Amino acid sequence: MISENQKVRHLYLRAGMGFTPDEEAQFQNKNFEQHIEDIFKNSEKIEDLNYLPYPLKNGDEASNTKILLMILKSVKDTQSLSLAWMSKLTKTKASLREHLTVFWHNHFSTSVPFAYLMQVQNNTIRKNALGSFRELTHAIAKDPAMINYLNNQQNHKNNPNENFARELMELFTLGVGNYSEKDIKESARAFTGWTIDKKGEFIFKEDDHDDGIKEFRGKSGNFKGEDIINMLLDDKQTAKHIVRKIYKEFVNEMEDEQTINSLSDGFFNSNYDINKLMNTIFLSSWFYDEKNIGSKIMSPVELIIRMKKLVSLMPKEDMIQIKYQKVLGQLLLFPPSVAGWKGGRNWIDGASLFLRLNLAYASRGKFKINVNNKPEFEDTNEVKPAKELYFTSDWTSLLKYINGETDDQLIQSAAEMLLQTALTETEKQKFVGLLNQSPAESKKIDALTLIMSSPSFQLI
Repeated sequence: MISENQKVRHLYLRAGMGFTPDEEAQFQNKNFEQHIEDIFKNSEKIEDLNYLPYPLKNGDEASNTKILLMILKSVKDTQSLSLAWMSKLTKTKASLREHLTVFWHNHFSTSVPFAYLMQVQNNTIRKNALGSFRELTHAIAKDPAMINYLNNQQNHKNNPNENFARELMELFTLGVGNYSEKDIKESARAFTGWTIDKKGEFIFKEDDHDDGIKEFRGKSGNFKGEDIINMLLDDKQTAKHIVRKIYKEFVNEMEDEQTINSLSDGFFNSNYDINKLMNTIFLSSWFYDEKNIGSKIMSPVELIIRMKKLVSLMPKEDMIQIKYQKVLGQLLLFPPSVAGWKGGRNWIDGASLFLRLNLAYASRGKFKINVNNKPEFEDTNEVKPAKELYFTSDWTSLLKYINGETDDQLIQSAAEMLLQTALTETEKQKFVGLLNQSPAESKKIDALTLIMSSPSFQLI
């Protein structure tokens, strides 16, 4: 039987990225509908991520030297921007908007050696994250970082580049198998002349645009890029492809075709209203079915944000968090490819699970996370010494809400607060036995640490 508290936790773990212990203590002061209303109301306000200043003066064009300097600084600046976004994810009240910003960042996966352009794209996504997917797609198609990443600045009238046209259909709209090679070639012609200038802004070069007749998905016309995007969005297959991805991220990796079809119809008929789609999901009774609660493996970002909220997890230096996220397989703004992070069971392997399960102990200084650095150059076999990753934490708030006189009660209390799936009797007795060895003064924090080190804690 799913309790009301479990349902509320489920809502906040999926809509946002967790909650603080003090926030959970206030859950019972609102009815369920109020929680949903608050989540959407808090996400109405759009607060840009303005960590990096505009790199040019007075709107000047960047010189070749300036461009080279930006490229050389880009990795460090983008890493700093990634940490700034993680901080925003931890502190913001607009948790649904930020979670969707992460989702769309992965959907429109981009990584370019210009940190400021990544920030521009991040804010474009954030602005449209709960708005219209139609408007978001048009905005991303003209986004300077995307144009750079998928080489559309090399898409010329007399020499079309098909990269963006291909990914637009394969990843961003229709999905694999719903277009032809001819569609790619013809639509690439429609995006010729779409480029960026040395101010880092989108421009349309009309003299470099192919204004001839294109044959695209059974239609003929002098199509421009905007026309291609609208034709793709006018196909219900796009709505279904997007809804399927949202369902897997926010509901369950195991797809329910009947539900996906119903949501897709609503999404298409609303002209791709993301806010309405998410509202439908969170207000649906099936969202709170037992099969959907505790069914999702936390991404590395979700794990770290949750730990930050629960116990104020902090790295002793910024590069520790960067390194830790990299070895777990997810550093925001550094996706592995244009297909983004696969998610789900792909987050877990033997090495990453070991690091995940020991994060709570590491935050208390009771476990040293060692990461072997790979060689910097392919032509050397040198391996640098393992780097120890140190974290700090503050468990004060969490400890206030754990109660019990016996080891059994403490484990049960910690499990009820931290887990979305019940402990088996075997697991419970194992943890009780381990807690029995703890000194009296640390039993509460040890009970919490044991539960956080369980595989079940990785499921939300």
